Amino acid sequence: MIFLTAVTQSFWSLSWMISGLGIWAALASFTAFICYKQQYILRQEKAELESLLKKTIEQFKAEKIELEQVIALTHERLGKIQAQNRVLQEMNHRKDEFLRQTSHELRTPMNGIIGSLQLLLDDLCDDHEEEVELLQQAYQSSIHLLTLLNQVLDLAKIESGRLTFDIKSVDLHSSLSAAIYLQLANIRQKNLQLHRKNYLNIIRVKADSTKLKQVFINVIGNAIKFTEEGSITITTEIQYITVSSNNQQPQEMMMAVVTVKDTGVGIDPSNQNQLFQPFQVEDEGRFSPQGSTGLGLVISKHLVEMMGGNIKLSSTGRNQGTTVEIILPLADSDEEVENELNIELNII
Repeated sequence: MIFLTAVTQSFWSLSWMISGLGIWAALASFTAFICYKQQYILRQEKAELESLLKKTIEQFKAEKIELEQVIALTHERLGKIQAQNRVLQEMNHRKDEFLRQTSHELRTPMNGIIGSLQLLLDDLCDDHEEEVELLQQAYQSSIHLLTLLNQVLDLAKIESGRLTFDIKSVDLHSSLSAAIYLQLANIRQKNLQLHRKNYLNIIRVKADSTKLKQVFINVIGNAIKFTEEGSITITTEIQYITVSSNNQQPQEMMMAVVTVKDTGVGIDPSNQNQLFQPFQVEDEGRFSPQGSTGLGLVISKHLVEMMGGNIKLSSTGRNQGTTVEIILPLADSDEEVENELNIELNII
């Protein structure tokens, strides 16, 4: 009986022990599950945070690159604005100098007109010949004043885009002869020799005849103005010229070329391009004693380019003379030709 009681007690003790172990194992398993689940959640959160951090870093990098591009673009625009500002300041300076020079040039012929007329009004002339001479001086000063004013007005029309053209087939030699005829008095007054070489008898160009003659007058007038002694040689011919147009490859085209070469003061090569810029002259030495606005070449270049041509200027340096090439497109042979008055010139 005692043995049975002991066995029973041992059994219950073992059962409780087993039950305790089971409960402990269950608790351990539950705890392990909770820990695993928490670790899993932590790993997920870590992965999400790492992914978010990676995206944030990538976003920051992209924004940094974009910001750097914006900064670079801002610097570029700022540089352009500063460059444009410098150009505008330079242009304003040139305009101030131009206005100063032009006001002086306009006063010179005006004073001549007023002085001549004042002498006539005061009846201070000794004879009729002196009166005629004063009237001639007033007339020449008036023509010079009108030329200066026309140059300023022409440039204003060009810059505003209000200049119109009547492009036709024009006889080149006829237009050139008319321009030379208007300059003959100035050529003879300075005792210059004028040589004209025509390699072809007939050259027809596409141009506005009035504006083409104006170009010839300007270029020949410049040659006379800056040549104190020697000669002026005018050549006309047809050449193959490389022409570049918008969105097209450069190509060789037959063009009419008028060359005006003088033995005058010449131009420093480093300053030659400045003569085609408005309100710009090389230096005070390029102003003629007769007066000039310095716009003749500028206007001529614009006119020729608007007629589909080009102007080139070259000089090897001071006192080496100047060569100006006027390049013009040829007209179709079947077009009706517009001629100037037929003027016969006795030129070497």
